[in-house]
Amino acid sequence: MKEILYNYGNTEAHNTIKKLMLRGEKLTIGFFNEDITNYSCAWIESKTVSAFKYVIFKEDNVYWLMNYLINGEVEDIDAKPFGIQGEIETEEDFQLCMLKNFIESKMTVQFSPLPRDGSGFVRAISAFDNGKVIFKLKKTDELLEYLKERDFILL
Repeated sequence: MKEILYNYGNTEAHNTIKKLMLRGEKLTIGFFNEDITNYSCAWIESKTVSAFKYVIFKEDNVYWLMNYLINGEVEDIDAKPFGIQGEIETEEDFQLCMLKNFIESKMTVQFSPLPRDGSGFVRAISAFDNGKVIFKLKKTDELLEYLKERDFILL
């Protein structure tokens, strides 16, 4: 099953992101774990390109994406579209880790009011000059307690 990811065109995805950045497009990014391998991934879209997957093999790739969103920087010298193929797996929810990183780093994160959203999900957005990051996490007691302790939601 992991061979599917080996053959995924992550280099092409990386190059597409770079082209979007060079054109100054606003990116919409979401984070998730790939179903088969549990690799950390981002889905990326813009006004001109529909959503596609970008496998994040290294932290530098996240820094590259965030540096573009925040500062408009497109330099990807440390971000590589490939990594130790088949070796990096995580049991953690990448999207939840990213949300917690945003909160701990004091980035602005806006949450949808929970009473209006009866979907069983916690939704949030973090907007930047060059795009936004969207979060949609399964509503759990643990997540709600974490957000309540940090005064991000009112229960």
